[in-house]
Parts: sequence; structure tokens; C-alpha cells
Amino acid sequence: MKKPLVHTPSLDGLTDLLSGRKVTELTAGRYLLLHFMTGGCINCLHLIAETARYPVPEGLALVTVHSGKFEREKEDGWVRAWAFRHGLDHPVVNDADMRLWEGFAVRAWPTLVLVDPGGYEIGRASGEGTVAEMLSLYERAKKRAEESKKLPHRIRREPLDSYAFARVASDGKRLYLSDLGGRVVVSDLAGKVEKTFHGFAEPQGLTLLGGLLYVADRAAGEIVAVDPETGEKVVIASGFRSPTGLTNDGKGLQVALAGEHALLWLDPSGREIARAGRGGEGLRDGEMGREAQFAQPTDLAWLDEALYVVDAEASALRKIEEGRVETPVGWDLFTFGDRDGIGEEVRLQHPEGVCAGVGGCGNHRIFIADTYNDKVKVYDPLTGRVTTLVEKVEEPVGLVKVGCDLFIVQLGRNRILRFDISTLTSHTMEIKTLEGL
Repeated sequence: MKKPLVHTPSLDGLTDLLSGRKVTELTAGRYLLLHFMTGGCINCLHLIAETARYPVPEGLALVTVHSGKFEREKEDGWVRAWAFRHGLDHPVVNDADMRLWEGFAVRAWPTLVLVDPGGYEIGRASGEGTVAEMLSLYERAKKRAEESKKLPHRIRREPLDSYAFARVASDGKRLYLSDLGGRVVVSDLAGKVEKTFHGFAEPQGLTLLGGLLYVADRAAGEIVAVDPETGEKVVIASGFRSPTGLTNDGKGLQVALAGEHALLWLDPSGREIARAGRGGEGLRDGEMGREAQFAQPTDLAWLDEALYVVDAEASALRKIEEGRVETPVGWDLFTFGDRDGIGEEVRLQHPEGVCAGVGGCGNHRIFIADTYNDKVKVYDPLTGRVTTLVEKVEEPVGLVKVGCDLFIVQLGRNRILRFDISTLTSHTMEIKTLEGL
């Protein structure tokens, strides 16, 4: 017997966050491909990139339904900025109260749901690698349909800022800043741009080793070596899923593979040496290669012989020492918040950046970009205590310490916060494009 069609919840009254128009006006008479996702989910970002590889058929309307996991991801302003940053040019709905999520009985991020013009669901798929399947289903359904209408005029989006920074590294004299627009920017410590390297897809983590600048190009899935004098680039390793964080131990590279929930050790030529993370998203301690699990690791930094990692989706701080993984801060994928303290008392919310405080004013502590709490926090390995150092920093993601100064990148902004640890004072440095000088 043929499976009956399910009538879906109405989109009446919902507004596109990007254009301010009613979603039903923008999608009238067409099939809907609803992408249920949350902004901090790396698998959801992969699916966005996947949809961009396929032309949207005339009779189909793609709608992003942002059903946020974290409290920060439920704010209209946050979702709007996130959508601009990722270049979305289709309707975006903020499902902050999870009404659509519950109404459509969605159970996983990301999920695609195909709805016909009459409001009946005709198919769904969860996870990555599902876009082609859903488009094929649409084409088959379209053949049975009597009509389809033309795609409304797309509204042109302008970038939020001239630069949209994500990460930062330093050689003690200069700042190296990854720009989501596909560039790496080099400036002095006062923010004056000296040079710009182009040709990246979406650069993220940066580290300097052996006279070269290494770049984790997330969207391209590559690790790229750059000559900081000439700008010459060489891809040393590729085929990864969202390499996001990058550091080094003086001998080789360590990479946070957010999309693979794993860490990777490479030699400077790109040869793989070791991995940490047994596959799958989770929070599990133990031997790094066979037992431990990670949950979207986004950044990492060495302090003495220990490698510290922030797991964004678990809101956790992890530690690897002598081949074993421990969790100084964090519980599971759904325990998060904003609370200082020791051990089990502590709560973070989607931290995305980390750096070590070695040398002047560092006091051998770990600095954490507590991204969704708009704070920078400090973890003391000797006591296990976490305290707030800087408050009201809009989405901190990148951190580097030079002397007594902590340079803080705010996601997607063209400015850097320079915080003096010795005096607890700060000032903002706006970075202007070299091309505009």
C-alpha cells in the first residue's frame, strides 16, 4: 500500500532574516527544500557547501531553518550575521523556539526535508552527502506536478566588513590573520597591514614553523605552506574535512579536524604521523588513537608537554599528555552554560579558540575563547580553576599572546581587541585593507 503523505506545519508568518520579507512570499508555488541546521555544527556547514555545488532548480526553494542548539545561536542578530558570513542568498528562518523542529519531527542536525507546493512532505534525509538524493527526488516529483513558478529575484548581499577575521598567529613582531574572504593578512602589532596573501577558500588556523607560515584552509580541506616573504604557496596535505585549528611543537604540525572529530599530526612536508580520535562525535577520554573521542575540535595549543584542545560541540577543554586524553572541563554534548569555578563546577558555551600563556604575564595558564558567552576565560592547570578574564567580547574565536598583550579575534569582524594582561585594560584595533590604503 502506498505510504500516505504527511501535511507539514505552515511557514505562514515567518520572516526571512536577510531580506525582511515573508518566507511564503519568496517561496510561493514552489517545492521547498528545508535545511534544518544549527550554526555551530560543522556537519551543517559541510551541507551548506554541498548545496552550493548544485544549481537550485527553478521550481525549488531552499530555506535554511536555523534551530539553534546553544542559547547564543537562538538570537536573530547572531543568525543574521552568521548567514551573511557564509554567503547565504536564500531565505533564512530563526526557529529559536524549535517550533518547526518539533513540528517536522526533526531529530538530527543537519536534516533536509522536501515539501511539495501543497504542503505535503515527500522525503527527508539526515547527515551529509544527501543533497543529490533530495534533488533527484524533487525531479521525480516535479514530473508528476502540474506547475512550477520562476525563482524570485535574489537579493544581493554585501559583506559585513572589509575583512572578516577568524584566527590569528604571531612571530612576536607581526600578526598573521586569517580572513574568511579567502585571504591571509599580515600586520604589525599595531594593526597596520603590511601584506596580503590571496587564493584561499576559507583560511582558519595559522602557525609558524621553520620559516614558513602554515594555513588550515577549512573549505578546501587543505594544509598550505606559505613563504611569508614571497607569498609562494604549496599545498602539503589535502583531502581533510574542515581542518580548523593549527599549531606546532617545534618539530611538526598538529591539526584540529573539526569535520572529522579528530586531531592529526603531520611532519613539515605534510606526511601523516599520528591521529587522535577513534571516529564519531563524542566526549570520551583514554588512549588517544583507540579510545578517545572528540566533538568538533576547533583549536589547539601546547603548554609544556601537554596539548590542549577546545571541543566546540561539547563545550569542553581537552588535554593530551603522554598519548592519553583527559577532560579538565566538560561533560557531554548537551551540558553547557557560563560558570567559573573548579572542575565539575565549570560551564563553557561553544569555545572555539585557545592559546597558551608562556612567558611574560602568562603565568603558565591556558586562555580560552568562550565564544558563545562573549568572554575570554583562563584555565590554571595547577589548580584546575577557570576564571573570566575579559567580558563583553563579541564572539571571540582566535587568540594569541605576545608578551603581556593578548590579541583577540572577534569572528567575522575587521577589528582586533588588544588586551593588556598586566593592567587589565584593552583597546580595539581596526584593520583596514591594504588595497584601500
